[in-house]
Amino acid sequence: MPKNRKKTDYVSLASKTARQNPAGRAAKKGTGKSKKVVTGILTGIIVLMGIFIIAGGIMVYRALSSPGVKVEVIEEMTSHIKTPSNLQSKVAYYIVGLLGEEIDSTTETLAIVCWDKKAGTLNILQIPQDTYLGDSGRWAVRRAADVWGNPKDLDWCLTCRGPVEKDEIQNNKHTVCNTVLSKAKGSASQDLCGVFNHLLGLPVDGYFLFPQQGLVKLVNLVGGIDVNLDSAITVGDISYKKGVQTIDGEAALYLSVNKKSGIAGDIERLVRQRKVFAALFQRLARLSKDRLGGDCIIPLMNGSTPIRTNFSRDEIVDLIFSMRDINLSSITAYVLPGRTGNAGGKTYYAAHKSSLLELINQAFNPHGIPINEDSFPELKELGSGKPQDTRKQALSEIAVEQSGLVTTTAATTTTKP
Repeated sequence: MPKNRKKTDYVSLASKTARQNPAGRAAKKGTGKSKKVVTGILTGIIVLMGIFIIAGGIMVYRALSSPGVKVEVIEEMTSHIKTPSNLQSKVAYYIVGLLGEEIDSTTETLAIVCWDKKAGTLNILQIPQDTYLGDSGRWAVRRAADVWGNPKDLDWCLTCRGPVEKDEIQNNKHTVCNTVLSKAKGSASQDLCGVFNHLLGLPVDGYFLFPQQGLVKLVNLVGGIDVNLDSAITVGDISYKKGVQTIDGEAALYLSVNKKSGIAGDIERLVRQRKVFAALFQRLARLSKDRLGGDCIIPLMNGSTPIRTNFSRDEIVDLIFSMRDINLSSITAYVLPGRTGNAGGKTYYAAHKSSLLELINQAFNPHGIPINEDSFPELKELGSGKPQDTRKQALSEIAVEQSGLVTTTAATTTTKP
């Protein structure tokens, strides 16, 4: 093939076309300018993408190499100790509590409920706010009431994507993969369940923490509760006389949080709270399942102050409904047996080990889960002398007939079955 044939023909054709069509030549020039603009834009985009990729790579490198990086842990931890699977049809343990004014502030009340499904009994162990946790480092705080609002940061491995135990740490690195450790946000519920696991030796199958206005709303949704007041009280602009009164949610909250100072005042309040629990249980237990869900639990959980729990709405309804036939004479409350003592210049309420062991095996271990003093690895005793009385009380001793209704924000709700 002649080496210049095709090339000459091509050039001649292009030149001829340009000469014959000046307008086409102008269009060609315009097209060239457009191409330059598009090329510039694409080049800019590519440069920006490169910057982002480089910056992202630097951030990842820092996260992998810097021990001070905070990692947000979205997923809730669930590794606390639960009831053994072979006993779950017989017994269950649930944390029930009332939060502080703010979700992350000091909890007002904490208790663990042991439900013996075979015997049809509920036993409640109430924990004073100042219950001592010791200084082992398992928790970020020393008081039980402060655990929920102050979860302990976790040593976290970004490579293994999980928390790291102390025996797997050396020179701030994970011995499994040699990754420099980061600090991850801890789990409030995990730490709280750990209080009952490691301080009291009890399993935890679920937790139910009421925001204060959530308790108010629930009491109002059932039309108020009837309680026997030891003395007259005034809440807001409503006054209640001494004796049996139908109170609204704000008054129920007042009875639950108002207390005298000191540990003794807190314990007296725990005993008084039993009236609120007993009355609310009576009101909920007499509702049909449809009304329990549709009139109470669903509105509560869909509102602005739902219960903090690891249960779904339907599971809460099923749980309450399954307890409806338990008699108040079969529901017994106790205060954690303990003594007051000092640690680090502060006064605490510390569990008394031998008394706690006796109480747990008597009332909170109905099906023989092995529990001995070794089951309390974090329990540190304080003070001396005999432990305080547990204030044992069957709720039938304080219950009154639930017959009244109050005008509330849920005025159309009644408590008829």
